[in-house]
Amino acid sequence: MALKRRHRHPTPRQELRCKCGHNLKRFWPFCPWCGRALTWRDDPPVTDTECGYCGWVVSDLFFFCPWCGSDIYEEGYSSVTPLLAPKGFKKHAKCDWGCGGGVQYPMPYCPWCGRDQGWSDDQIGTCPHCSRGVEDWWHVCPWCGFDPTGQDLISGALDRVRNLLKASWIKDWGYRILLRPGVSGVDPKHPKLIEIDQAFVVNVRRRDEIPWNMLVGLICHELGHSFLYYHWTLTKTRDFQRLFGEVHKAYRIHDNTWVDFTRKKVTRVHPGFVSAYAATHPLEDFAEVFRIYVTRKGKMKELFTDFGRARKDVLLYEKFLFTHRFVRSLRGWR
Repeated sequence: MALKRRHRHPTPRQELRCKCGHNLKRFWPFCPWCGRALTWRDDPPVTDTECGYCGWVVSDLFFFCPWCGSDIYEEGYSSVTPLLAPKGFKKHAKCDWGCGGGVQYPMPYCPWCGRDQGWSDDQIGTCPHCSRGVEDWWHVCPWCGFDPTGQDLISGALDRVRNLLKASWIKDWGYRILLRPGVSGVDPKHPKLIEIDQAFVVNVRRRDEIPWNMLVGLICHELGHSFLYYHWTLTKTRDFQRLFGEVHKAYRIHDNTWVDFTRKKVTRVHPGFVSAYAATHPLEDFAEVFRIYVTRKGKMKELFTDFGRARKDVLLYEKFLFTHRFVRSLRGWR
């Protein structure tokens, strides 16, 4: 039998909470906090029917289970024609394939024709594994059960970045790396959230084609923005404004500007900047100084030797000394 019929006395609806204590939304396959697989049964009883394959609540009138896609048709019970909203369910949209039946969010399959359904979620982020909506601080994707940040796809690059930060004596300020579609960057209103364009990883066919060195440099650059936004009072000091400039300067940089994030050596073109991209804006200047400082593990003697070979201005020396002293001050060093 494909269906399990249950007849119980109605009970008051309880608040939807996982066993870990966090709130849930109905029909989430996984808890976004602890990753526990969820089964939404007929509780409280409305349809008195559950799928015999997955155990989720269904209707006697369905042809297919809208949660696992199994064929649950039973002669004498299932409806002769597709319906819009049988008892216990709501019609949020019509079937994407035009079978005439209604579907309720977030059914992955049409209960009348059994075909896949697409939904637009309310969450602001997108899971790199299933492309469904997720929140930035969730630990597990409630739709597919994988890491919603995508950090599992770039674990090698993240390990290298963490080791570089540790070697540079930079304290963790609670940052969170997110693989998201679009342009990499950091929102000043949310300085701990660092978005990295997932096209570098998700759209690559083979893992050996992923530009790991470029990813490490890109993450370190965006960490520089996050670090500065998190310590924003630093930009109001006289030394910062003298060395880097006014951060409220008009930002006129195109998103498609090419930057060589794999380069660890300083450029010879701009005497007062560590790279050509650093000369575009004070915010980019600090982010590039931070990137070179981290990728060179904060070794000032080696950096100053390279500066001398490249015939850099004293201004660049002062920028790195300023960054070095501030990083050490966060550790309580004088």
